[in-house]
Amino acid sequence: MITTYDAVFKLRANFLSALNDGEHGTKRSALLRLAILSSGFSKLCGFALQALAIPLLYHSLGQHRYDLYMLFAGALATIGLAQMGAGPGLTQGLAKANASGNRAREAALLAAAFRVFTATALVAGASMLFVFHNVPPERLFGPAFAADRHEIWVDGNVCVAVLALTVLAGGVDSALAGYQEQVFIHLGSAVSNIMCIGLLFVVCRHGPTLIGVIVVLYGVPMLPRAINLIVLSRRRPYLFKAFFQSSGGSYGLLLNAGVAFWGIEIASLLEQNCGTYELAHLSSIAATALFAVAYKGVVLAGAVVSTVTVPLWPAYTDAIAHRDVGWIRRSHEKIRRALMAYSCAVAVVIVFAGQWIFTRLLHVDMTGNRLLFAILGVYFISSIWTHLLYVSLMGVESMWKIAMIVLAENLLLVSCGLILVPRLGAAGMALAYLCASLALPVWLLPRMWHGALTRI
Repeated sequence: MITTYDAVFKLRANFLSALNDGEHGTKRSALLRLAILSSGFSKLCGFALQALAIPLLYHSLGQHRYDLYMLFAGALATIGLAQMGAGPGLTQGLAKANASGNRAREAALLAAAFRVFTATALVAGASMLFVFHNVPPERLFGPAFAADRHEIWVDGNVCVAVLALTVLAGGVDSALAGYQEQVFIHLGSAVSNIMCIGLLFVVCRHGPTLIGVIVVLYGVPMLPRAINLIVLSRRRPYLFKAFFQSSGGSYGLLLNAGVAFWGIEIASLLEQNCGTYELAHLSSIAATALFAVAYKGVVLAGAVVSTVTVPLWPAYTDAIAHRDVGWIRRSHEKIRRALMAYSCAVAVVIVFAGQWIFTRLLHVDMTGNRLLFAILGVYFISSIWTHLLYVSLMGVESMWKIAMIVLAENLLLVSCGLILVPRLGAAGMALAYLCASLALPVWLLPRMWHGALTRI
């Protein structure tokens, strides 16, 4: 009897065997197309999950507990930064070692990466537990949450453990990306999103708790990663022979790219969560909740773009290893035209129909917030433009240069928020996002992109 595992393994083996018959540039293009298609399916499932989760959690948890959930999840997301210590370096290192056929180097990189994952997950988890148990809630999340001390303590213990394990599981994704096999990452993500939809309804129906919600949304996605690890060990058994051997020379390569990527992720974390934090401290609970919901909707619309961009930088890294700059130029131009058309279309919907969609379809009252959606619509176009360039540059340029620009952009975002939020509330926070995006990356990143390709 053929099991599901055997069927997945045979599908994977047959597909990669067929690709081995072609020229490498053709194989890269085929793998990238398949990664984009599977990423689209995964993002569609993820969009369905989030579109259901936003109103479901907002109404079942209540406004106060929903605010706490958003703040809690944002704080816990910092544990995910631990993966960045080795993940990007592992992807880049495996792509280059695989291009040269150096199996010993591949095995050493994977062993070193998982040791770094383990150490950093433990340190990050312990640090977050210390913060939750020793920093008063009114200082950590704002004065409105001073009475939630006990819930923060109890939920923090479980959530930190779940997300620390997620960091370890994320190493599998980095390894698969290095081999241009993101299709299996995305298929696993799609399956876990479908499972989360069903489980979220069960949790909310029987009295939702923050622990239950976070275990469903963050714990379930670890299951397909465990399966991918098993399949990877079957396909490339040589990778796991160096786990108990020295990996000298690998740590420097991993951490050089990883620390730079760490800076990028810290800045991204600021971008995604500082709006909620600044509003929680400088404005009302109502403004915080409204902005969190509206911005989350914009992020979901942007997730469609990551369907295309997430597989790009590992593919560009592989192309650089094979000195195939022409392939990079052709791919980038096609993707740029498609994403700009998409961003303009979505911006029109956000500006002219965003308020109606949230109020009538998602049952979140956005009456009187037309300015908020007008600003978010313009911001959406600039964010997609800069996102494509950031991701593209990660494959061809020094990550340290990118990290410096991202950090500068997001420090500007925080500064603008401090000035604008007290005056304009939620709309002020949206305007801070737009100002930070237009002030630096919109004009600087294109110059860096063309300069990098010219040098190569």
